[in-house]
Amino acid sequence: MLTLLATLAGALLVPATAAHAAGTTYYVDCSASSNGTGTQASPWNAVGGVNSTTFAAGDSILFKAGTTCTGQLTPGGSGASGSNISISSYGSGAKPVIDAAGATGAVIKLLNQQYWDIGGLELVDNASSPAYRSGVLAENSSGGVLHHIRVHDMYIHNIAGYGGGWYSTNAGVGVQTDHTTPVSTWDDVVVENNTFDHVDRIAVAVTPDGDGQGTGLTTNTVIRNNTMTYDGADDILVVKNDGALIDGNKAGYGGAKSTCPPSGQYCNGASAGIWMSGSSNTVVQNNEVYCHVNGADGTGFDVDWGNHNTTFQYNYSHQNLGGFLLVMPPFTIANEPTSTVPSDGTVVRYNISENDGSNSGCPTSGTQTHGAGVLHFVGGVPNQSGSSSAVPLFYNNTFSVRDGLSTPILYSRSGTSISGALSFQNNAVFNYGSGNYFTTTGTSTYSNNLFYGNHPSREPADAAKVTADPEFRNPGNANTSSSYTGKNAYQVHASSPVIRAGTVISSNGGQDAFGNAVSATAAPNIGAYNGTGGNLLSNAGFESGALSPWTQASGNASSVTAANAHTGSDALTTTAAGSGANQALTGLSPSTTYLLTGWAKVATAGETLAIGVKNFGGTETYTNIATTAYSQAAVLFTTGSSSTTATVYCWKNAGGSGAGYCDDLSVEPLSSATNAVTNPGYETGALTPWAQSTGTASSVVASNARSGSYALQTGVSASGAIQTVSGLTAGSTYLLTGWAKVATAGEEVAVGVKSFGGTETYLRNSTTSYAQQPIFFTTGVSTTSAGVYCYKNSGSAAGYCDDYSLIKLS
Repeated sequence: MLTLLATLAGALLVPATAAHAAGTTYYVDCSASSNGTGTQASPWNAVGGVNSTTFAAGDSILFKAGTTCTGQLTPGGSGASGSNISISSYGSGAKPVIDAAGATGAVIKLLNQQYWDIGGLELVDNASSPAYRSGVLAENSSGGVLHHIRVHDMYIHNIAGYGGGWYSTNAGVGVQTDHTTPVSTWDDVVVENNTFDHVDRIAVAVTPDGDGQGTGLTTNTVIRNNTMTYDGADDILVVKNDGALIDGNKAGYGGAKSTCPPSGQYCNGASAGIWMSGSSNTVVQNNEVYCHVNGADGTGFDVDWGNHNTTFQYNYSHQNLGGFLLVMPPFTIANEPTSTVPSDGTVVRYNISENDGSNSGCPTSGTQTHGAGVLHFVGGVPNQSGSSSAVPLFYNNTFSVRDGLSTPILYSRSGTSISGALSFQNNAVFNYGSGNYFTTTGTSTYSNNLFYGNHPSREPADAAKVTADPEFRNPGNANTSSSYTGKNAYQVHASSPVIRAGTVISSNGGQDAFGNAVSATAAPNIGAYNGTGGNLLSNAGFESGALSPWTQASGNASSVTAANAHTGSDALTTTAAGSGANQALTGLSPSTTYLLTGWAKVATAGETLAIGVKNFGGTETYTNIATTAYSQAAVLFTTGSSSTTATVYCWKNAGGSGAGYCDDLSVEPLSSATNAVTNPGYETGALTPWAQSTGTASSVVASNARSGSYALQTGVSASGAIQTVSGLTAGSTYLLTGWAKVATAGEEVAVGVKSFGGTETYLRNSTTSYAQQPIFFTTGVSTTSAGVYCYKNSGSAAGYCDDYSLIKLS
């Protein structure tokens, strides 16, 4: 039997189960010319034979592959623990079809029956007008606990239910408890590996038969690895459950229908993808919900009324009209006392939201009636003291909003200032849109978040925030040629500023959205990705607290200290002069360009510390840092034709009196190091194709060059040059480097970039010697050009720029 089920599932490995007691196998072949006795040699040829039989523990009902039976199944009997009754198929070919032909009710219905496995069938119940229809419906009105309903490897489609009607009686799979005294509940409900398409109202619902059921909770519900498309309203719902696991499902294009039953019956036209009500200890993980079009709610996920300790983790949500997550406040439902209880203990971590709040790019779309926000609150923030978390915890999520959208990051239907408080830590917010945030009347916590792109007026204050480009691999999934797609698009490059920039969260779940470990003691990354970005250096942030595998670069020993860190807790500290550390890299590819980045500072202004590379088959190359605050260095190097090694170093130069510090070094390969800037060092002796930034002219001069013979010289004030670089790839991260200095110390000249689909970004230098200004930026989803510039602010003397480079990170 297990072999047969595995074949039906398309080579899916079915977990081993306890041995079943022997039972009778019954056969149904609806293509047979005459009705038989239910044996393989004499099968039933209609569903009537099944409906008139009471089955016993261990029995099997097999439908012939490639056939269609018309009607509804209502088999009798229950299995026993370790000896289920099963419905499946026999023979080769397509799944056997059971077509209810528009009848009201369920295609397969079990009433007060338990220990059933149903798998390997195709169910359909289409009609021109909606009614209460379901694919599989298991009801419990026994007044007790019923056990084990498993529905697996089914294709359930075109179930013409009410889009606004009650859930489990308008479902692909509905498992329902009826109003009874004492309360009826289920234990061990499994819905897995099914495909649902055009099911109204909902693909999977494990609920009571209405509100006001009481306090009884169904236990051990597992809904996993199902695929759902074009559900009329919702995709998955559990109500009055304890410990439900909703894992690995993929649901798209739902929420288009809200047709209600006749007057006086239940009607709710609002819907979301995956949600729960009145439930405890629900875990929602590894799901993908996209393009939900319902205008009233329309979010990918929803923590609704009366929930306790709900965890959303590792999910991928994109292009859902109402946003990523709906958060409901307590409110009053008649005969439902738990609706007035604020949902508490909510944890939202390691999720990725991409362009939620809009259906842009979806094949269908809706019209918002209640607004939209990445995090979409209906009222205030629901808080309740005494729970495991008195306020909702939002940490290590990645929220990406493309240019052209106005979706707020934090939104409430109640306005821009709402009651309650929340905790918002280690989240990466990539906001190229114009959306804002709400504020809370309670004391909310905002710490160690990345806010990149536009910075609206209510962006939260965060003393430890990062504002640099996170260097996602393919934000917005705009680059269709990228090897990083789906949620993998939100992995980062090795040089990303999010790495080790987070704050430690207790009880953090132990892993990120990609399976990387998250330490309980060491600083994590910001965002849903906690890896190294493919960094070829080991102990790159010195967070081991020891030097190894770095080695001393000279007899003047450097050391790893728990002070002066750029991120995390530790950094490399050199002595005053002639001191540093090396790391030997092996296994590099010959004739390949690599990017070395690192952060450095000096204790004494004007002294220099170098980040560089040697022994790679080319000329040693480095960048000096002379600032007392951390500055980033970027060094490109190309291995020789037969070279597979390199030595990376941090080195405090001779002649100093104070220490130097290095942290967060990285090396990663580039697929191409083509410089997109034309005349990058002005070595033509002319400005073209650079253009004047203002009416105050800049010029190319044969002096003050950093390399070669020529450099750009600005006017003394409000003067510079700009080059529009075209042919860039939309939705891709680039590194711009340029070198700048001023004639008069303290005045400023800026290297920057604008008109790339995001917010203008620049770095300023105020020293009289050349310093590098590396800037990472990401093009918008439809932007393939950028304006690169050198600009001198106010002052009394010229500024100089030279040696520009613009390269795409692979």
